[in-house]
Amino acid sequence: MIITTCLRPDVYLEKEAEIIASDLNGQLILRKEFSIEEIYDKFKKPILVLGKNRLEWYEDDQAIPYFFHPNSSVFRIRRLMKGEHDPFCDACLLTKGDTLLDCTLGMASDSIVASYVVGEQGKVLGLEKNQIIAYLTKKGLKTNKQNIIDWSNIINKIEVKNIDYKTYLKTLPDKSFDIVYFDPMFEKNIEASSGIAALKNLASYDDLTYEVINEAKRVARKRIVLKDHFRSERFKKYGFNQLIRKSSEFHFGYIEMKEEVH
Repeated sequence: MIITTCLRPDVYLEKEAEIIASDLNGQLILRKEFSIEEIYDKFKKPILVLGKNRLEWYEDDQAIPYFFHPNSSVFRIRRLMKGEHDPFCDACLLTKGDTLLDCTLGMASDSIVASYVVGEQGKVLGLEKNQIIAYLTKKGLKTNKQNIIDWSNIINKIEVKNIDYKTYLKTLPDKSFDIVYFDPMFEKNIEASSGIAALKNLASYDDLTYEVINEAKRVARKRIVLKDHFRSERFKKYGFNQLIRKSSEFHFGYIEMKEEVH
């Protein structure tokens, strides 16, 4: 990949670009006055552009870059602050102090909401298989600013790991998280949201398996939660209780983990 900066970068941005190139094993190119199209035409590689406020990923020569944005999490947290409900939080039965494993982090919208709800005593760990998505999300969670009380604390304490959940679940001890959450990226997700259209070439389209669900059952203390298209067969296939929302194209489902009787 190519790492470059916005036009007319300062010394700080140039140094940061060097660090990013090292982190991602990318090729650092001085921007000078070149356009993104000119750089792509010359190198024929994806381009990561460091701007003054964000990182932008250009896959091929597409016009829409991918960049971190907290998306719906901002207005969802504002609604929670007013005492309103959030379908994701309700499906997870999230409370203060809970621990949540987000197996499909992406832009981290649900993890941000979870981090707000679980508070300082809770924990949110997000797994992201794709290196670029994981890197941009991790950077974005350290730098994004919103007009919400304690916003920096909410997003900074989310831990991001660049790893496949199929691998990571196997390494975890029994009952090590309260909630294990899946929001797999499928074509329906892409069609429904223009905001993630730039993810199309980066996203992992791995399907769930019985092995993954069994590992999640071992790891979860309270619930396993799935977000999927309302017509998805996965709810029934894997034994999720589907929560019907008539006005929504996406539903949540959960598997309740029963307490062991000794």
